[in-house]
Amino acid sequence: MSVKSFLIWLLSLSCVTAPASAALFGAPKPAPVDFNRDIRPVMSDTCFKCHGPDDKARKGKLRLDVREEALKAGTSGKPAIVPGKPEKSDIIARLFTKDADELMPPPNAHKEITPAQKELFRRWVAEGAKYQGHWAFESVVAPAVPKVDLKKVISKGGGMTSTAPNSTAPLITHSLITSPPNPIDLFLAARLEQEKLTFAPEAPPEVLLRRLSLALTGLPPTPAEVDSFVRECGGGGVNSAFRIPHSALDHAVERLLSSPHFGERVAVPWLDLARHSDTAGYHNDSLREVWLYRDWVVKSFNDNKPFDRFTIEQLAGDLLPNATVDQKIASGFMRNVMTSDEGGIIDAEYLNIYLVDRVSTLGTTWFGMSIACAQCHDHKYDPVTTRDFYSLYAFFHNVPEKGKDGTRTLNPEPRLAVPLPEQEKELAKLSEQIIAADKLAKEFEGQLDTAQKTWEAKLASDANARSVAGPFDHFPLNADANGVTHDGKAIEGTLSAETGFAEGVKGNALLLNGKAHADYGARFDFDKEDKFSVGLWVRLKNTPSGAPLGKMENGPHFRGWDIEFHNGKANVHLIHKWPEEVIHIQAEKDLPFDTFQHLAFTYDGSGKAAGVKLFVNGQPVATKTLKDKLPGTIRTTASFAIGRRGGGGSPFSGRVDELFVFPRALSEAEVAVLAGGPTFALAAVEPAKRTKEQTDKLRKFYRETQATDYLAAKKSADDLRKAKTDFDKLIPTVMVMAEMEKPRDTFIKVRGAYDKNGDKVEAAFPAFLPSPATPSTNRLTRLDLARWLASPQHPLTARVAVNRFWAMVFGTGLVKTVNDFGSQGEWPSHPELLNWLAADFARDWDVKRVLKQMVMSHAFRQSAAVTPALLAKDSENRLLARGPRARLDAEFVRDNALAIAGLLNPQLGGKPVYPYQPPGVWEINEMGGGGWKQQRDASQYRRALYIYHRRSTPYPSLLTFDAPNREVCAAGRARTSTPLQSLVLMNDPVYVEAARAFAARVLKDGGADDTAKLNHAWRLALARTPSPSERAVLEKTLAKQRAHFAEEKPAAESLLKVGDFKHPDGADAIELAAWTAVANVLLNLNETISQ
Repeated sequence: MSVKSFLIWLLSLSCVTAPASAALFGAPKPAPVDFNRDIRPVMSDTCFKCHGPDDKARKGKLRLDVREEALKAGTSGKPAIVPGKPEKSDIIARLFTKDADELMPPPNAHKEITPAQKELFRRWVAEGAKYQGHWAFESVVAPAVPKVDLKKVISKGGGMTSTAPNSTAPLITHSLITSPPNPIDLFLAARLEQEKLTFAPEAPPEVLLRRLSLALTGLPPTPAEVDSFVRECGGGGVNSAFRIPHSALDHAVERLLSSPHFGERVAVPWLDLARHSDTAGYHNDSLREVWLYRDWVVKSFNDNKPFDRFTIEQLAGDLLPNATVDQKIASGFMRNVMTSDEGGIIDAEYLNIYLVDRVSTLGTTWFGMSIACAQCHDHKYDPVTTRDFYSLYAFFHNVPEKGKDGTRTLNPEPRLAVPLPEQEKELAKLSEQIIAADKLAKEFEGQLDTAQKTWEAKLASDANARSVAGPFDHFPLNADANGVTHDGKAIEGTLSAETGFAEGVKGNALLLNGKAHADYGARFDFDKEDKFSVGLWVRLKNTPSGAPLGKMENGPHFRGWDIEFHNGKANVHLIHKWPEEVIHIQAEKDLPFDTFQHLAFTYDGSGKAAGVKLFVNGQPVATKTLKDKLPGTIRTTASFAIGRRGGGGSPFSGRVDELFVFPRALSEAEVAVLAGGPTFALAAVEPAKRTKEQTDKLRKFYRETQATDYLAAKKSADDLRKAKTDFDKLIPTVMVMAEMEKPRDTFIKVRGAYDKNGDKVEAAFPAFLPSPATPSTNRLTRLDLARWLASPQHPLTARVAVNRFWAMVFGTGLVKTVNDFGSQGEWPSHPELLNWLAADFARDWDVKRVLKQMVMSHAFRQSAAVTPALLAKDSENRLLARGPRARLDAEFVRDNALAIAGLLNPQLGGKPVYPYQPPGVWEINEMGGGGWKQQRDASQYRRALYIYHRRSTPYPSLLTFDAPNREVCAAGRARTSTPLQSLVLMNDPVYVEAARAFAARVLKDGGADDTAKLNHAWRLALARTPSPSERAVLEKTLAKQRAHFAEEKPAAESLLKVGDFKHPDGADAIELAAWTAVANVLLNLNETISQ
């Protein structure tokens, strides 16, 4: 090796491990190699795929993730590791060999171990090859808090002790941080001392308040809130040199934690984990109703529900003793899985898909690990076996659901209806009314026998009681087509040659064969304002269609009226011009065929479908309105006919008898009398001489048609029940978990195939994690699983949770790979701090307390300003020698713009909203129906959390800023920076409209001159005042835009038409457009969209 090569190699060692390089120069002996920190990550990345937990993929009979196995000889016959003797360890020989056939990892693996890493392996073996359990799977034990003199670790300048030696900024003293010091700062400071770094000074009050507000609510502070905070701090400004009192900071943090917007902010990353979406996902991505679960999450964070309860209720809220509605709603966490209603799917296959998703979601959310690969084989990197996977699968295998979810418009079962407060009041009112109506009906029912006797006596003595008062026209249809008026005048009808007569209800009936009819000329020429009623007995053939009667043209507009059957359903038409200017109602049920039924309809002359009532056998029947527009006359010169429409067409086959036509709208009681003619004769028979059949028929007829008080009370109760049924349809539902009475059997799916069962397994905890101290002797349930996860003794739950909170506040987790705490994940930047935070969190599971502790730390409060030297040493700010700064998540980019503009609607919770989105987005998958119906009211300005989320076509601008599609559980988001994001901020109508409103706000409230207005605009966007150079850029931009729009007035007018915001009356279009352009620049600043 040349001297140059040696020096390069030596330098590489110094970059990876300072202790190793120090030893080479005669410095103190380096610290021992740490297996978890130094060796396991390299083994996991380069060795475990072939020599790890998966025995089916293991090569050379060599396993390196377990010490006892690693000390054994593989197929080579040589021990891989001989503790203390690297020269006799095959692993060391294979790492350093020049022979490509012997080199490990082999070249075709495309994995490389650096020289520094190889040296670490050699040292590790020499030191005894000590293994450790994976740090994340070890019990959480709070380490001792380091003792550090913070006065020595907080810089007077910029974060590295050598960067600003001449700074005059005051040294922040120990007592001004907290007393006692925040443990977070002490852990971080201890590491900074090792790295010869220091904290930066505090950020200015305005900057800090904005950072706090965005971190805890996702919204910027208002100017009034900034002014108040600055006053509490005793003055201030970006360039001022004063300290932020602890009391002022505490007050600001408590205010933000108490804000209802806190829950909205913390809910967003949790909803990513819950894969919360308003659609099903698969196939046509049908619409769902799941906002009640989202609102539960927001409320839980606002109420500071302890995280252990938060966990238990989401995994098993339905199994808690006396589970509340809220606890059942919470269980919807595991129901947010994508489902399908496609006709051709295999039920068992998709049910398996749903269950695999739940286990994967469990692993990501609470283990902080990807365990999905264990559905097919033992995990290649972590000790998760296929048996472990399907033992977890068994916990969720008892939900009464199907692979084909069975709905495209409703939530699939099991689901829970949850009335809103105002709906609960209406339901209570309806229930009380139903009880009262039932009581009254019951009272009348008890009087029916007596009332029937009175009615029978009246029928026997009064002939008028057995008929309906005129005027009317009556057509007996016994032997001819002729009829008679109520006052005895003859009505002549003409029969066609193929008509006949057969047995009817009363004597004979007119027999029609589809080729014959009876014609009556211009009779019954009613108009749309005329009231009239028709009643007849019909007997349908087994192919029921055609018009038994009507007065209607046979084209082109089919003006007139008729009764017509469509496949057994009675229809009534009143037509001015077919097919649009029509009243058309249809019975919901078919009329039976081959038996006489009395059919009647009444019309009240209103010109509305609601004015048409249909009756069968004297009783009103349910109908549906198919057309309801009648602007003109229905009068026609066509004849009235029986057996077809008067002018021809729609021939009828069957029998017609006892036709009555009235020039008024009959009452329900009168229609019942009309239908009861043959039955009335039975009343004349003495009760003792009636047959049982006659007695039952008369009793049934009376109770169903003539007992007016009873029927009115019964109808009232039925109407109320229908009203309640209709109202129930308006009540929102939510998918929930439930358990089957008989649990399903669970089997390991061989290679993950849904239809290939292996060994039977029971619900059980993974073998690689500690089991509960007091194991259950009964079959384990989801509640056991939830309580195990929520135990302070569980090694992962608290670690994973606090790491996510840290990432939310500081931009990056202490474990950068927030979704992977396994062997492939990154070693924690501050492992002792992570353990301390986890142990501290698990003592009470207080989310607000742990977040407050984080944002009250000096690490969070310090300036984010960075020097080139510090950037070179710690580009990702993992050591926290400067304050956090990261781009806002997608939802908060939008919320921030709307808040700055003064457009934001702060309404909390409720149904999802439909703000502006580019046209056509939903059209690529519109089988689910509904469509994107943009709301033009204040709802369109609600927070992005509430935007309707469709998995197949997510809201485009959120997707552009890295929001997930929520098809699967997502822990952590990428933060990209792309030209498309700038194009969205500059051109998306949401942001252009926000710029318009922002400009109008500045012109209204900003002050008398441009300088005041620019200062105000900057403060609205960034909370601070601009520097002279920043203001100069804005002044130049404003002047340029004024000149541009003065020359291009149509451009100004076009710009001011974007969005629904109404600009102030009398506003100067050129001035408003110019300020809109400036506002657009401010909304597009990196600082504006960063925390």
